[in-house]
Amino acid sequence: MSKQDDTLDPEEKTIVGLAIVPSKEQAIASISEIEPEYQDYLAKLNPEKKRRIINSINRVQTGLHAVAPIMCLGPDKCPFVSKCPIPERNEKGVLVNGPDSNYPIGKECILEKFYMQQKIIEYVDHLNVDPANPVEMSIVNELALIDLYKNRALMIMSGGDKSGQGRDFMRVDIIGFNENGEAAETSKLHPAVDMMDRLEKRREKWLEKLMETRKSKADWMAKVGGTGNESKILGEIQKLRDAIMQLEGNEPIALDMPDEDEVLLDD
Repeated sequence: MSKQDDTLDPEEKTIVGLAIVPSKEQAIASISEIEPEYQDYLAKLNPEKKRRIINSINRVQTGLHAVAPIMCLGPDKCPFVSKCPIPERNEKGVLVNGPDSNYPIGKECILEKFYMQQKIIEYVDHLNVDPANPVEMSIVNELALIDLYKNRALMIMSGGDKSGQGRDFMRVDIIGFNENGEAAETSKLHPAVDMMDRLEKRREKWLEKLMETRKSKADWMAKVGGTGNESKILGEIQKLRDAIMQLEGNEPIALDMPDEDEVLLDD
């Protein structure tokens, strides 16, 4: 070992064979470094653009609910405008979109934004997840994202896709024409139905991963001799099992639109 290696704090290095592995703090510091070229670029930005960059990063850090909802394109371009809570209906039941200023154009869909936020809050509360735990929160975000996609698929099956198909779970495609010029059609299960099935299977896998995370934590506590914490974690695992059993019942959960003074995950 060189003299330079001897000057390192023993707690800040780990020797594996002949390679020196940096400590966690050193690794984090290395990842956090910004290249000089990028620092020069950031220095040239005006304060307003810097503020938008910082706000965007902070929003992404709060979870997938900040980026997963579809972007509002206004009532004329939205495929789900019939489900939007903003437009009104006249006495004949015809949708009255109103001015574009009523819509958050260029921002997250108001329906999907609050729906996903609500699902995250419900999962955190129902599965007893620590919001400071990045591993479990990533699983919660995935579960909420799956629910968001399932809700989107349900809206397609409710109102039909661009061609008006899907409400009967089927899609009819023209595969050719016969000698009389009549269209030859074939019917098959609508892709939205297949997507629902795939998303439910994916949801079950993420719930299993959450169980594995809790079990691994309990096993680790048992190895280090934390008997008190072990029993606490085992109790959390049992609560999680019970919560998952309730979730698998597929009971519908109503979307509660937040009040102005209600604390959400995002400003």
